[in-house]
Amino acid sequence: MATFIDKIEHSKELIAESAKKYERIAVGCSFGKDSMVTVHLARTVAPEISVFSIMTIYKPQKTLEYLVEINKKFDLNTLVYVVAKETPEILEQVNVVLLPYEDFEKESDYVRKELNKEMYSVCPDECCGLLKVVPTQEAVKNLDAWIAGLRKTEGFTRENFQEIEIIGNITKINPILEWTELDVWRYLAINQIPANPLYAEGYRSLGCAPCSKVTDEDESERAGRWQGTAKHGGECGIHTKRLK
Repeated sequence: MATFIDKIEHSKELIAESAKKYERIAVGCSFGKDSMVTVHLARTVAPEISVFSIMTIYKPQKTLEYLVEINKKFDLNTLVYVVAKETPEILEQVNVVLLPYEDFEKESDYVRKELNKEMYSVCPDECCGLLKVVPTQEAVKNLDAWIAGLRKTEGFTRENFQEIEIIGNITKINPILEWTELDVWRYLAINQIPANPLYAEGYRSLGCAPCSKVTDEDESERAGRWQGTAKHGGECGIHTKRLK
């Protein structure tokens, strides 16, 4: 069984090899615990590697504040993609690509009118598709490969992911796939990387505010995602849909 040190070295080697192989490569960062480990590993072996992030109008304010803080602290120069009418005030401090809001607004207004509910509560797949998948497609359209912070032990949907995946015309590298939740927290502590403050409130997996709940220790990490829907514990689509 690989030791913690073995895992770190393997992750670094995988990232280094990928950065050498693909000229157009970047790290996707959600500013959750796993993403921060992945970004730190990547910047350790490839200091100039680009970082992008997909934010939404439903992201917790604390996540947005953390993004701004960490972006400055580690000089990440993160390029943030968001579907919105205007750039959220807190994100005016970072580089933002503001994407068209009309499609989401149209669909969201229709659901409110017909069902008197928010789209994320009754059509979470479509909501994630418009606010997360479409922006990711925009973020990777000029890339050959991107790096993500997925782990097999997060939940049932990630057990069969591979370290290197080719979906369509882009390669995705998952360098911490074999890490455990404890490995992640150990790495953050050893390297003195501040964690998103929402973890201190009991969250184990962070997404949009309406679709993320605190879970018990005996549940999977992603059990708090999309509770009460058919999407419970699943995926937003960024890691399962064709992006390019």
